[in-house]
Amino acid sequence: MLRRTFHIIGMLILLVGTSACFKDGNFDFKVAGEGSSTYKAPVRQPSSPDVRNVLLYIAGGFNSLSGYLSEDIGDLESGTLPSRNSPTEPVLLVLSRLPQDPQFQDYSVPMSPVLFRLYAGDDGAPVRDTIRIWSKDTPLSTVECMSQAFEAVEKAFPGNRYGLVFSSHASGWLPPRYYDNPNLFESKSSGSAGRRVSARPFPPIDRNDPPVKSVGMDNGDPILEMDLEEFAACIPFHLDYILFDACLMGCVEVAYELREVTDLVGFSQTEVLANGFDYVNLSGHLLSRTPDPIAVCEDYFDYYDHQTGSGRSATISVVDTQELEPLAKLCSQLFEKYREILQTLPGRRVQGFFRYERHFFYDMKDVLVQAGITPEEEAQLQSALDKCVLYKASTPSFLGIKISRYSGLSMYLPSMGTSYLNDYYRNHLAWNRDTQLVK
Repeated sequence: MLRRTFHIIGMLILLVGTSACFKDGNFDFKVAGEGSSTYKAPVRQPSSPDVRNVLLYIAGGFNSLSGYLSEDIGDLESGTLPSRNSPTEPVLLVLSRLPQDPQFQDYSVPMSPVLFRLYAGDDGAPVRDTIRIWSKDTPLSTVECMSQAFEAVEKAFPGNRYGLVFSSHASGWLPPRYYDNPNLFESKSSGSAGRRVSARPFPPIDRNDPPVKSVGMDNGDPILEMDLEEFAACIPFHLDYILFDACLMGCVEVAYELREVTDLVGFSQTEVLANGFDYVNLSGHLLSRTPDPIAVCEDYFDYYDHQTGSGRSATISVVDTQELEPLAKLCSQLFEKYREILQTLPGRRVQGFFRYERHFFYDMKDVLVQAGITPEEEAQLQSALDKCVLYKASTPSFLGIKISRYSGLSMYLPSMGTSYLNDYYRNHLAWNRDTQLVK
């Protein structure tokens, strides 16, 4: 299944970590080399021997991914589960709007969002212990529900280390619901604000293609999604990491927006085939005393890299968000120097990570290389990328998209955007505020 932009459409969240709002001095990752796909996270010692890891998995709103996300929870239950017998034992939580009865397979029926603790009972069988339940008409993909869920986690398990895995539909930094039907948004604009780069309308998404994941969609009337700003704002504690099992989230714009709420972010620059992460082994990597989020991404890539045909389709990277501000400072200088070229650069010359002519995601380094930066500037850019991109891997292609240049981050290319998107980009994204890509 493919996963799309970062608007909360159906989701999967995994939390491991601490509620502290400061960066742990021990959280110092070594830099992955150019093209590296074998980097391993170093040992990170807990701040106290009795601090436990809390994993919160948010599994799906009411949408087209419900069946896949339900299978993911089943895989999670078949993997390593903590017990609940010790105050230092790790905690695994699930927030879901999926049927709680495994025998109930009618995903067309909306369910109540439920936050529950998942652990192994005395007989080893998985146990779902309900912490909070919302009314059936409560969408999961709203600031209110998400904020209440995070607050319930912090109240029930204070002073712990938190991490987050999020699985759903998503569309990176784009406005909510834009990716599905950009023509609708563009047609509402008037004058120059409604012009597209191409005179042709954006083609519809082929629903017969492999299904993909997006972030945070709840079907209903109206269909609800959260945008990137809202999602970042509703997290009340600092996270060790966020892993997105969702499409197109691997943008510098997403990573930069989340830099104050998480130390690491793992995500895909392309869409994500529906099976997503390896949930059987996921909790084993993340609920140990030294959580290893990079291992989760390695498992994901290794699985798809060993497939054949169109199934061999994956991109994944892990970024240290605390190293993004030097990158932003450098990009601010480069964007200003090469502004005129970036406004006219043909998209066909740049490595893209999109289908259906949704030309909103291009390789970050390649954008600037094709804009004509000098060898010295390219070396500076690569050095800045090496400090923040801890792990990256890509298959040779993704569902027909040849991937020959891959830096581990995507970005918006103004010459291939629209006035509508420029306005949104200018007014909503911290990355643009600090780099002035779009003035």
